[in-house]
Amino acid sequence: MNTRLHVVVDREDEQIVQDVKNALNLLCPAFSFSPSREQPSLCHCLEFFGTAVLTEQEIESLLDVLNNDWDGEMDNCCAYGFNTKMFHPHVYYIQFQIL
Repeated sequence: MNTRLHVVVDREDEQIVQDVKNALNLLCPAFSFSPSREQPSLCHCLEFFGTAVLTEQEIESLLDVLNNDWDGEMDNCCAYGFNTKMFHPHVYYIQFQIL
């Protein structure tokens, strides 16, 4: 299944973005990532996207480690880091979609 991650990092720091991408690659090496950009609706945050082709089992395993409390169904879910346990301390928001 074609999948997409939208990740918002809580700092305008390219090294932190790279650390988040590295952490994601350790969890799922299939992801390819876009360059980061300023997040338009949040001050001092950067965002990027990741895409991968994953099986249903890979998706379930990945979602279990990315966050502990998703909102929505597996094919379109999101989570905020300020009130949940994220896979990386600088991830403010993450959305996962099956395309």
